[in-house]
Amino acid sequence: MTRLHSLTITAALLAISPLAMAETVNLTNSADGANRDAGITAVKKKLTDACTERKGTPDAESFEVVFEKTSENPNVPKPYYVDGRMQCELPG
Repeated sequence: MTRLHSLTITAALLAISPLAMAETVNLTNSADGANRDAGITAVKKKLTDACTERKGTPDAESFEVVFEKTSENPNVPKPYYVDGRMQCELPG
């Protein structure tokens, strides 16, 4: 193998190494809302913010509602509770 081939292969491996070191994590959080849509929107925002604070890229398509409940108390201002999960691609 010539020196040029060795340098080319080494450069290619170094170029893709940050991609290989990236890590996908599952973030979870919860939020309250006036209705189901407001609760889901609030938890999506919290998860997206948590991912970007870690300098990651949120995967909005991976979002899922894990748990949801409506309060039976009519005096609660935000009666809808939502737990959600979303994947976040973190740099290596």
